[in-house]
Amino acid sequence: IRRYFIGIHSGSSLFGVDAALVRTDGIGTAMTFTLERFLHLPFTRELRELLLRVNASATPELRHLGMLHRVLGETFALAARQLLEQARLPAQQVFCIGCSGQTVWHDPDGRYPATFNLGMASVLAERSGLTTLSDFASGDLAVGGQGLPITAIVEAMLFRHRHEQRVHIHLGGTASVVSLPAFPNGHISGFQATPCGLLLDGLMRLLTSGREPFDAGGKHAVQGRCLEPLLDRWLQNHFFQQRPPKCVPRLEFADDFLNRAVEQAKRMQGNLHDVLCTMTHFVAHALVHALQTHLPKMPTRILLSGRGVRNGFLWHLLQQKLGTIPLERTDDHGVPADACQALAHAGLAALTVDGVPVNLPSVTGASGQRLLGHFNPGSSANWARCLTWMAHPSTGLQSAAA
Repeated sequence: IRRYFIGIHSGSSLFGVDAALVRTDGIGTAMTFTLERFLHLPFTRELRELLLRVNASATPELRHLGMLHRVLGETFALAARQLLEQARLPAQQVFCIGCSGQTVWHDPDGRYPATFNLGMASVLAERSGLTTLSDFASGDLAVGGQGLPITAIVEAMLFRHRHEQRVHIHLGGTASVVSLPAFPNGHISGFQATPCGLLLDGLMRLLTSGREPFDAGGKHAVQGRCLEPLLDRWLQNHFFQQRPPKCVPRLEFADDFLNRAVEQAKRMQGNLHDVLCTMTHFVAHALVHALQTHLPKMPTRILLSGRGVRNGFLWHLLQQKLGTIPLERTDDHGVPADACQALAHAGLAALTVDGVPVNLPSVTGASGQRLLGHFNPGSSANWARCLTWMAHPSTGLQSAAA
């Protein structure tokens, strides 16, 4: 059976909204995913600045949170509408939407583990008429999991190979690792390995007073020298000594960390290029160290996605440290690097309405698998369609096949 889903993703890099129109064939874990259309909708300057301010603060103002919640919901809806217009597909032909929301707080290790996402899913459901599933991580936290990386099951369905031991690394605001053993042996495992764009983009904004939001291609970092004492100091952070499952503590690597890094570099007579160079070495070193320390064995092949694949200097450092293990963009395996997370959230929605628990305890550390996601009903007709399918998926499959 063929169905269409939309995935909406807004990551911690804060550049905009990614929207993917995904065709699924089959049902449950036997499904295949095909990307039909992808769209990136950049945030307006005002929206991005407010998001940066909220993300940098441990105590953001409630009025800012409330406004962002609504504006992001409208932005997600605009992205979905533009995606369907470009694909020339009526919304009535889409089953439902999977939406990541914009995470502004994620603390799985506190006394009361919690996550907090912005972006009104009810607005997205209202504007599109499509039932919207969101906030997948909360259910995993409720059963003792880390909540991230929650998309590992979809990544396995996309990239697992019958004969190769593979690893998929998503280079976004953080670098997430999902280990994909060859069929049929071994458990899928995963964890967040290191902050990535959070550091490199944050440092670039700081050093250029916001004029350059990221180091395009690593062109600034490649001109610098690595300040080894500084690199060694950063690698002593307790996070890198922890064993998985684990998530990057984002506030520990926010503006205070970056400001200290710049001051430390200045004391070593380092310039803009040097501190960026050292930070890029830091990301590469931490990531490779995590692979060598926490994986059962090193992979045959590594697939990379996310905006970080555009950083040629980071790519070079990873190649240098990994030796003969080939690095490939997910583009070479049918999924554009920028579209990976949006596609994955469409997949989470598809699996959930098929009754498949999407959290993997071997990845998140949860005590068990659960159906995840909050449902926001779309139009009456769409919601009725979803309810009928969820009540009788095999009947829906047979009738559609007929």
